[in-house]
Amino acid sequence: MCSLFGNKFQDIDVDDIKQSAEKVLSFTGNKAKNAYCFASDRFDHLDNDKKNMIIIGLSVFACVVVVAGIFYLIGKKAGRKEVSFEYEEWDS
Repeated sequence: MCSLFGNKFQDIDVDDIKQSAEKVLSFTGNKAKNAYCFASDRFDHLDNDKKNMIIIGLSVFACVVVVAGIFYLIGKKAGRKEVSFEYEEWDS
């Protein structure tokens, strides 16, 4: 299983991802920064219990997305395999 993901991570082009992120930030301008600052300020003013609930909720969501991605990749890989069946015809 590790070799399956090891090869995928080696193929990632970090410079391409960085350029894409810079394009998105330049496209959105200061709106993304303002949205982050707004959310960060609202998060900082919450109680510790609410902060912990948000962190746990986001962690569970991230885990569900990762597991769904793994099953998607496994299913995609399994779907590529060719299977040949041999069968006999039965007369009724």
